[in-house]
Amino acid sequence: MDNIEYIIDRIENDYVIVETKANELIDIKKSDIVGIAKEGDILFKRDGLYLIDKEATKLRHKKINTMMKGLWEE
Repeated sequence: MDNIEYIIDRIENDYVIVETKANELIDIKKSDIVGIAKEGDILFKRDGLYLIDKEATKLRHKKINTMMKGLWEE
């Protein structure tokens, strides 16, 4: 199994552009992703397919929302 975490940056036509922790952008075919992916989702690779890590995605969104909340508080 590929232990690399991929974060969906954007979706363009039949491709999903993801960013790695090394800040590399990689194009992945939509057909290689299991499920309906959206921007900000975290993926991991298993057996040649990319799976959505729902728990990691939820934690990432929570962390971002907490940071954003702190920006607007005085």
